[in-house]
Amino acid sequence: MVVRRLAFAVLLLPLLGSTAYGQEIPGNQQVLPGEPPFDCAKCHSRPEFLAGKTDTPEGDAALLVPDSIILSSRHDTLACASCHPDQSSVYPHEAAAGTARAVPCESCHEAQGTAWHASSHAGNVSVEGDAPTCLRCHGEHAVHGAEDRRSPTHAFNIAELCGGCHADPAIVGTYFAQPERVEAKAPVVQYFQTVHGAALTRGGLVISATCNDCHDSHRVLAADSAASRTNPENIVETCGRCHVGIVETYEVSAHGVARAEGRRSVTDRPAPVCSDCHSSHGIVRADAQDWFVGVVEECGDCHAELYDTYSDTYHGKVTKLGYGLTAKCSDCHTPHAMYPPDDPRSSVNPANLVETCRRCHEGANENFAQYYSHGDPTQRDKYPRLYGARLLMTLLLMGVFGFFGLHTALWGARIVIERFRGEEDSGGAAEATEDAGR
Repeated sequence: MVVRRLAFAVLLLPLLGSTAYGQEIPGNQQVLPGEPPFDCAKCHSRPEFLAGKTDTPEGDAALLVPDSIILSSRHDTLACASCHPDQSSVYPHEAAAGTARAVPCESCHEAQGTAWHASSHAGNVSVEGDAPTCLRCHGEHAVHGAEDRRSPTHAFNIAELCGGCHADPAIVGTYFAQPERVEAKAPVVQYFQTVHGAALTRGGLVISATCNDCHDSHRVLAADSAASRTNPENIVETCGRCHVGIVETYEVSAHGVARAEGRRSVTDRPAPVCSDCHSSHGIVRADAQDWFVGVVEECGDCHAELYDTYSDTYHGKVTKLGYGLTAKCSDCHTPHAMYPPDDPRSSVNPANLVETCRRCHEGANENFAQYYSHGDPTQRDKYPRLYGARLLMTLLLMGVFGFFGLHTALWGARIVIERFRGEEDSGGAAEATEDAGR
């Protein structure tokens, strides 16, 4: 018993706060019909009284709820009976000892409860029981608002809170083992390496996006759900809550218009949205070289023909070597304000090409801008000059290799013939020498 009391005391140290050991604290008095007023803190702030009331020290520690915890929480105006009417109506609590019966949180927080019940977490709780509930995210008694630094749902703490499950190998291995969910395997680890995570942890910017900003706080749904904030159909609006100006530009661009009209690419892909180019959890700075190089391939998923012709150019070949110093798709077409070449607003419109090239090449002029960035020498009608040059070079190469190939073959034949003749002459001379000796 002594050992158990010591273990119990250790568990209670963080909870004691300013509450004296065995001190009677006013507040949270429960006035029940037909009963005299009684003070919950008289029992629930006394560790020595609560020791042994349950089967484990952890269970005993859960019963320690001094007034200092409640009065510093968001529930400081509530009485204990507001959440625990059953325990308050039975005193002493022999029948309820060791239990945590309480009214559902949605009794007061109806909107949040409705949203949670519509989430994937709620479905899992009823089947597997390993998804978060209100208490798991907000705590039991030390409940603080999301703007409070002590709250698990504060911007500084939310990634760690979600990581309690989404960084757990057992949870990840069970629910995110499918190939289509590979991006959800390490979201928390990836988050701290992203531009959002860096802004939060290194810059201290609490306005930076966290898990609940993208996935919602209570109605958390898988990305393949039509109602999910991270569904491709909704992701632009989700990102647009922070990146207002970029979304406004995107919506009037060729990509945004194609998305609104439901058009697909020649490779049968829908118009790209934010997560197609920037990914879901691995969002890094757009000037990071790895991303800058890789985004060209992302563009190639839809624009396969243009990707092939770009890869044949100097820009493309240097990019394939892993360097970010040469022009990429976004350098010429801009990152978000992408318009068809015949649109006067387009950065690759003939009237704007010189200015576009000058972003990298200061001395660029109209002749310089005649460069074919996506020229295909096999298309005679569209690129007659490239087609003619390719044909000329092909004929020249064939002529050169043909001439020297024939020359080499004839030269080789001559060597063989001369060697053969030389051997015959050498044999006849030897026979003549032998005859003279006789």
